[in-house]
Amino acid sequence: MKLIYLLPVVIGVVAVLIAAGCCRRAGETERAPEAAVPVATTDLPLGIIGETEVIHLPEFSVPFEARIDTGATTSSIDAREIRTFERDGKKWVSFVIASRTGKQTRKYELPVVRTVRIKRHNAESIERFSVMMTFRIGHLTLEREFTLSDRAKFQYPVLIGRNVITGIAAVDPSRRNVL
Repeated sequence: MKLIYLLPVVIGVVAVLIAAGCCRRAGETERAPEAAVPVATTDLPLGIIGETEVIHLPEFSVPFEARIDTGATTSSIDAREIRTFERDGKKWVSFVIASRTGKQTRKYELPVVRTVRIKRHNAESIERFSVMMTFRIGHLTLEREFTLSDRAKFQYPVLIGRNVITGIAAVDPSRRNVL
């Protein structure tokens, strides 16, 4: 068999390898990988925030530590003495929020926005009441939905979910208390 018949096959294979980026032509230098396009945070009012931040509730002089959780749909706050009642034919809830130092408490009475069913691993589902609450994070004062939950066993009394951070902040989990 003559080698002249194999030459077109070899040239074709080399051309395919070069096109695929597996080989370099003589004198060609290796290209640097393209840099990732940075996320534009200038359009986000809070910019980049950390995995933990503080929030401020009206009538409290001390801030509340909050865990930022991009996996949580709705935010949650540590509430005690949760009781439902009816006012003007609508469901309302009364509850108490206390600072972790225990020096400041406030009783709230707010209309129930909805009842949320929380699915738990290896445990029965539970229902939580959800209310609209006003708070400040960074320089923004917001009103957002919070579920009421006994968070005494958790390190942070407040969990901030996507319903707060979407459109206002990007989260860098390697940072803390950026605001």
